[in-house]
Amino acid sequence: MGVERLWGARFEDEMPRRVLDFLSGRDLRARPPCDEMLLPYDIWGSRAHTIMLWKQGIVSEKDAREILSGLKELENLYVSGRLRLEASREDVHSNVESELTARRGIESAGKMHTARSRNDQIALDMRLYLRDQASGFIRDLIDLLERIATRAERHVRTVMPGFTHLQHGMMTTFGHLLMGLAMPLERDLLRFVNWYGLFNRNPLGGVAGYGTSFAIDRHLTSRLLAFDGPQDHSTDPMTNRWEPEADLAFAISMVMNHLSSAAQTFILMSTTEFGMIRLDDRHSAGSSIMPQKRNPDLLEVIKGKASLAHGMLAGLVSMGKGNMVGYNRDSQWTKYLIMDLIAECAPAVSMMGEVIELLRVDEAVMEAQARRGFLGATHLLESIVKHSGLPFRQAKILVEKAVRHAEAAGREEVDLADLEHAARETGAELRLRPGDVAKWQDPTRILEGERLFGGPGPSAARRSISALRKRLKGYVKWEEDRALRIRRSKEEIESLERSLGVE
Repeated sequence: MGVERLWGARFEDEMPRRVLDFLSGRDLRARPPCDEMLLPYDIWGSRAHTIMLWKQGIVSEKDAREILSGLKELENLYVSGRLRLEASREDVHSNVESELTARRGIESAGKMHTARSRNDQIALDMRLYLRDQASGFIRDLIDLLERIATRAERHVRTVMPGFTHLQHGMMTTFGHLLMGLAMPLERDLLRFVNWYGLFNRNPLGGVAGYGTSFAIDRHLTSRLLAFDGPQDHSTDPMTNRWEPEADLAFAISMVMNHLSSAAQTFILMSTTEFGMIRLDDRHSAGSSIMPQKRNPDLLEVIKGKASLAHGMLAGLVSMGKGNMVGYNRDSQWTKYLIMDLIAECAPAVSMMGEVIELLRVDEAVMEAQARRGFLGATHLLESIVKHSGLPFRQAKILVEKAVRHAEAAGREEVDLADLEHAARETGAELRLRPGDVAKWQDPTRILEGERLFGGPGPSAARRSISALRKRLKGYVKWEEDRALRIRRSKEEIESLERSLGVE
């Protein structure tokens, strides 16, 4: 009997195709050529450039109409999946121009290369491509943060151990843990937004790096391509073609690091030894030989892709270290690095959102773990300082000795007898009521008493969640405004084309 996979019969829910594809990587699937992914951007840039040439009187109305009609036809072919690049034509730019000339019979096609070089063309195409990829990460991070906030709100009272050195440290909640994952991811979101401020400038018009004698209008093409304005210097985008790629790769590497940390946290929490959470079947894999296995493959793949991102980032940064001012052909390989990096890592953000939304939490196990390993010892220490007047250092020594005494007796919580024994050893004077010692170590009471903003207390956690949601609304508005600006730029191109009779 043939099988598609060598595991899975024990699972209730089938792993979705997109998750399987994420796990299998390039094992059985090839990626499209890099320039094929640049086709829509090259066509968009050529339409904007041709309109500018016409408006400036550099090409005639007739030639502009022919070129724009051809480009519009190519765009429709691309959208329908019927436009393919010919390797014999070297690159995307030559393909577009040759397609208009050889197959569409547009003799004026070569005129759209006026006042333009492949150097500023590829810089433009990559800038437009990278801008869209940054926006994709922004949207996915907003969605991930919203899912985290929703799940954290449900668990602001779900007590669990807080860990330091992978050992029980202090009391926390699962909601507080989730919000601890959210904060660095919000900084990642801001990094992608800041990428726009650095690189949403138009390199078109720099030509081969040293401008042109044609009276072009770089501000018009900037508006038609939704840039903040033209790049201020003609050689900068060519010399530093690696920089927008490396800066975006850094933002991706940071988000992958934070996702990797979250992945390792969930992997440990889902082990038999921890038993605090269970990953959904859709995010687990089995074994080809061990029937019982539920492996956290998706989370492990995220960790692996984080390492991959680091190597690609190093390659991109080193690519620009020895460039002579002007164009350098070795910059071509930045395209391959950043496109492979994005293809590997872009799905990871939404994958983690699904994991967090669907994982099952065993609140009983979490609370039981919170009552082990002297987890209330720090709060007990602070309470003794507050109520006894002992100096902090002396009180800490007292509680340390009490913990040692309780541990020797086989217990995992300090009682009054342990403290009295420690007091006799240290000469400290204690006036404690029997009920206080147990109360000061009770997980629920400890967390209810936590009021510090940013801390694990339920009321504090809700304030943090509310503050995050308020900030997310600002990011959503920013992304909506960005999308609207691009849509209006494309509408202006279409309006100008219609004025030429292009439909």
